[in-house]
Amino acid sequence: MQRDAPFNPNDLQKALLGYDPSDLEKNLIDWMKTNWAQAARGMVYARKEAEETVSGIGNVRSDEGRLVMEIAARVAISERELVARAIAHNLPAWLEQTYGLVPKTPEA
Repeated sequence: MQRDAPFNPNDLQKALLGYDPSDLEKNLIDWMKTNWAQAARGMVYARKEAEETVSGIGNVRSDEGRLVMEIAARVAISERELVARAIAHNLPAWLEQTYGLVPKTPEA
């Protein structure tokens, strides 16, 4: 279950997890929350890749079992692509702000 409330760990959780999210992590999560619909659309377009991903799996005893595996693969593929887009969107600005790194411009 996904929570809308921010994660506020208690003292024990802080001690065990050492959880101190970076500004990059916060930006990535915020961007993904805002753009989650891209992942939903991605599940539609990931059908062929999901079919290919599960095609070699043996011991699937029913069409329903294969369908469940394909849906899980589609979810994973769409999440992968959403994370890649979030990184591509947020990382350049974070690198510039944190380390002063700027992208090289291609030479003409």
